[in-house]
Amino acid sequence: MATSTYSFVRGDGRLTRRQSLLTGLATAAVALRPAVAADRPRVQVLVPGTVIQAVEGIDFGPDGTLYGTSIHGQAVYRIDVRTGTVGIEVASPEGESDDIAVGPAGTAVAGVLAWTAQTTGEIRMRRPGGKVEVILPNAPRVNPIAFSRQGRLFTAQVGAGDNALWELDATGAKPPRLVTKGQGRLNGFGFGPDGRIYAPLFGTSKLVAVDPESGAYTEIAQNVGTPAAAKVDARGDVISVDYMTGDVWRTTLSDGRSRIIATLREAIDNLAIAPDGTIYLSNVVDSAIHALDPATGLSRTVVPGWFTVPLGMTMARLEGREMALVADPFGYRYVDPKTGEVYRPHWTGNRGASSSVAADARFIAFAYAGSGRMRRIDRATDQLAGETTELKTPRGLALTADGDVIVADAGSGRIVRWTGNSLATLAEGLKEPVALALENDATALVTEFARGSIARVDLARGIRTEIAAGFDRPTGLAPMADGRIAVVEPERGTVTAVTADGRARSVLADGLPLSIAKLHLPANTPSGIAVDEHGALIVACGADNSIRKLTLV
Repeated sequence: MATSTYSFVRGDGRLTRRQSLLTGLATAAVALRPAVAADRPRVQVLVPGTVIQAVEGIDFGPDGTLYGTSIHGQAVYRIDVRTGTVGIEVASPEGESDDIAVGPAGTAVAGVLAWTAQTTGEIRMRRPGGKVEVILPNAPRVNPIAFSRQGRLFTAQVGAGDNALWELDATGAKPPRLVTKGQGRLNGFGFGPDGRIYAPLFGTSKLVAVDPESGAYTEIAQNVGTPAAAKVDARGDVISVDYMTGDVWRTTLSDGRSRIIATLREAIDNLAIAPDGTIYLSNVVDSAIHALDPATGLSRTVVPGWFTVPLGMTMARLEGREMALVADPFGYRYVDPKTGEVYRPHWTGNRGASSSVAADARFIAFAYAGSGRMRRIDRATDQLAGETTELKTPRGLALTADGDVIVADAGSGRIVRWTGNSLATLAEGLKEPVALALENDATALVTEFARGSIARVDLARGIRTEIAAGFDRPTGLAPMADGRIAVVEPERGTVTAVTADGRARSVLADGLPLSIAKLHLPANTPSGIAVDEHGALIVACGADNSIRKLTLV
């Protein structure tokens, strides 16, 4: 695989090879607790966890608190930009949010939080000290939201057919007003000193200014990359971010000129400008917050992050080294099982969106629980080598020696072979199969989510043989080096080892942050677990975005 595919972009715009995404805190594994028995492994934190899971919209409150949003985490976050401390301001599920606006000081809506629950299709609001209210229901794919300096509130639907711009009265005195519809998709926007809304025209390279009274659009810039958000700074310039490259642009309205002032790690989803002029940027892919000095172009990480949510996992090799290949809703990435360093390929849209992965020397195969799409990437060229959406609910994957993909289809209860050109049923009648691992060319191990069991499936004859039952909705498994099978039960927070004949089992680790129940993911999403070349178990903990290592002692 080409080394340049895994280069990293620094704040100064230069490329650095194999730059770690971890801080010094995580360059070595940190012991979580000692082993409690001779047969229980030592549990270590390989990649530290985070509170944030896919931060998207951000906005400052009157007191200087930065608020962030997440659809995947279904939460509104409270961020102290001085210390990097993160808390949950509105928890799941009410906190489901794509963008947020905070009522400005000195207005009737000072301190009001208003956010877009995009998946549910609602605008939600909370007054200081109050409860969450729905102020606009039945609004599919509501996306950007912003208060004017006078406290007027505007939001827009994006890609719902009419691309409607709305004005909402956060005081409750007036009904919602439809400003305009059908003129194009607006994304993260903000108000300028002239009272107009400044926004990217999403899906284009253009920025527009919108008259909030008539809804008329005026183009103010073009060829500014793939802008996802735009805000106006104290100078009256428009600052926008390129979602695909991490470029930060300044557009001077007086002469219409645009230039790049910095390049950060893609994909930057939104921005907020502090009173001192510092530009804060949300990196949705890594769940991170960055601060940019617009005068120097230098940036720093305020809140570090490495995943959206770590999900399914397999072991793979990258540039000669063994790595854990981890699925993620915003693209798979690699974790060094020795150091905890995280490597993410450069952003290519959301091509690599995944909840399960499989890999060999030629291909990476992945499927995403959120869309039902399976894809295969040629590792030599990093190009798409095939995809299908014909399966109902693809979950666990494995690659055969000839490059075919064996798939657990939870929705149909089948095990299927995908050749790249066709699908063939190998076994059926399973109860929501999720995790899948090949033992050899003839048999596969499978977890059955709905049956609470693990089974061995004869791939040639389609015969299922139950190994062990009594598990609580298992979603991950891996054959261990000593012949046992490791099974993940997310809601119990456990990893359990079962003998190959199912006659004996023992808990290897408990109390792990494995549950994804509060996240915007199906309950039967695969849990990542894999075995490294030394026999240690690498475990993805979706509840806090950490990666744990279980070393047998």
